[in-house]
Amino acid sequence: MFRRSVTAPDGRRWKLGRRWMPRRRRLGRVDVGDGGGLDWMPDFSDDLGIFGAIILAIFVVIAAIFVALVLFNVIAIAIELLLVIVLFVFGVVSRVVFRRPWTVFAASKDQTITRSIVGWRASKREIEDLSARLQSGLEPAPGDRR
Repeated sequence: MFRRSVTAPDGRRWKLGRRWMPRRRRLGRVDVGDGGGLDWMPDFSDDLGIFGAIILAIFVVIAAIFVALVLFNVIAIAIELLLVIVLFVFGVVSRVVFRRPWTVFAASKDQTITRSIVGWRASKREIEDLSARLQSGLEPAPGDRR
């Protein structure tokens, strides 16, 4: 991400740059409940059931340790690498092939200016233009303001 920081003649500090993705809105919280308590547990009231439960618990602990130490790490790394590769390819394709615009921004404490610019070089020129206008004290050209 290309970022630049400039100071306007009135003393305001502006941060300029481009974003890959637009800002996300925060989602509300969801109450998931208690999951139904322990209604799923079998009844271990007989002697054979208790021995079976102990053997099952030992097996579950051994399986959990095996999964935690070996399989989980391998699967997690593979999923993370696959996710990074897919997101990178999707990002490059959407920006280059489909000409999805970059979001160029200039933000100070009390004001944010955003623009959608198609093309990497054009967005870099826009950032440089905004930087020069802000450093010279000129009001930025009309665009999206928040």
